[in-house]
Amino acid sequence: MSDSLAPEYLTALSDHLRQENEGSLSRAYELGRAALAAELGILDTLSLYEAAFRQLVLSAPSSEQPRVADAVINFFRELLSPYEMTFRGYRDANIELRRLNLELIRTNAELQAKQVQLIQSAKMASLGELVAGIAHEINNPLAYVLSHLKTTSASLARLEATGGVEPSSEQHELLERARDRIAHSQSGAERIRELVLKLRTFSRLDEGERKTVSVRESILSVLTILEHRCKERIEVRTTFGEPDLVECFPSLLNQAIMNLVANAIDAIEGTGTISIAAGRHGASYEISVTDSGRGIPENLRERVLEPFFTTKPIGQGTGLGLSITHSIAQKHGGTVELAASEAGGTVATIRFPLSETTLVRSE
Repeated sequence: MSDSLAPEYLTALSDHLRQENEGSLSRAYELGRAALAAELGILDTLSLYEAAFRQLVLSAPSSEQPRVADAVINFFRELLSPYEMTFRGYRDANIELRRLNLELIRTNAELQAKQVQLIQSAKMASLGELVAGIAHEINNPLAYVLSHLKTTSASLARLEATGGVEPSSEQHELLERARDRIAHSQSGAERIRELVLKLRTFSRLDEGERKTVSVRESILSVLTILEHRCKERIEVRTTFGEPDLVECFPSLLNQAIMNLVANAIDAIEGTGTISIAAGRHGASYEISVTDSGRGIPENLRERVLEPFFTTKPIGQGTGLGLSITHSIAQKHGGTVELAASEAGGTVATIRFPLSETTLVRSE
């Protein structure tokens, strides 16, 4: 910019100094619009102001300088009005953009939550169908095996009682071995039947309905399914408080418990312990899973509840377990809390309000 005013500004300012009316101020506003349209920057406009101050204010007689200065200030205030309105428009646009960004973030979070729920629903539906098929295919032949084992055991006892001849030591040994094999076979068959029942308890095809269930039974069914991952490596301790029967969505609660226990197992390298406690705390019910594993850093305890976020190595975690558990807790009107345990691992707690029926029953 030049140190002297452009002719159009000098003329308009001179007219304003003589008139100082609405017309001269309107001319300043029009010059401001023209400057903005010509992409004259705010710094260039300030340079115009400095030039006007030097040419008109400082050159005026001392007695006139205050009046001239006020007139120049009013002129440039009006000249800068279009800039102010433009900046206000930018500000409003930025506010609206921030609002839209927040709305987009909320929408994205809702979509992720829905995606997690869909994945969970599909997973539970597939598991339910699998368990139903297993129960059907195993229970029928298992019933035959158990029945025939009882028949064989009874027949062996009758044979021994009606033989009339004292068996030799070799025959006696064979009979004892046969009874022992039958007893072990019967125990194994009963174990298979118990496992199938626990699988059916875990899957609960009525997941869409709120029902009264035994929390103890739910936890034990989860431990039965995950027992093979704990054998000879992890000691599991359970503490069951009152009440045992609570109203919940059974299949969803089983899924949440399984996710917490599975995460606790994954967190333990080598040997360790897992403690599971369940019971009432005030008007809420709490299920906590405490492990002696590596723990979760404090700065990540909130993030691990986000969908698809995982602290596990690539290929070893989907980042959905705790997120699904969190959404299940919310469906029950509750929360999932993560904290450090005294053993150095993590305490994961599901907390949800008890129904009025359960509260009255447990009084």
